[in-house]
Amino acid sequence: MPKHRTPDPVPPEPEEQVERLTLDVELQRLIDSGRQAFASELAFQKARVALAGKLAGRIAGLGALALALLFFVLMALVVGALIALGPVLGAWGALGVVLVVLLLATAACGLAIRAGVRTLKRVFKDGPDA
Repeated sequence: MPKHRTPDPVPPEPEEQVERLTLDVELQRLIDSGRQAFASELAFQKARVALAGKLAGRIAGLGALALALLFFVLMALVVGALIALGPVLGAWGALGVVLVVLLLATAACGLAIRAGVRTLKRVFKDGPDA
């Protein structure tokens, strides 16, 4: 009985080899392009974060300065009110009026804060009636 010999595999035609080689090269270029795009995007985002950090520090510093200046403006207003009301109401009368006005303004701010906190609690409350 003759032994059956398996035929040798048919070598790919040159066109198929070129096509496969071209596909491999294109795939490698696509992967390299994706890596380069990722690296560029990462560098861009790092630069944005650095800029945001610098600006946030500057904004915080300017905000603190504005609050300090506002404090001095309010102090000048209080002193001016005391000086202006002094001749009319006397020193203690002027002090009493300015004190009452400041206490009323403080109470109004406190009530507004309490209302805001209550609203915030309602917004974040877990439950069916939220």
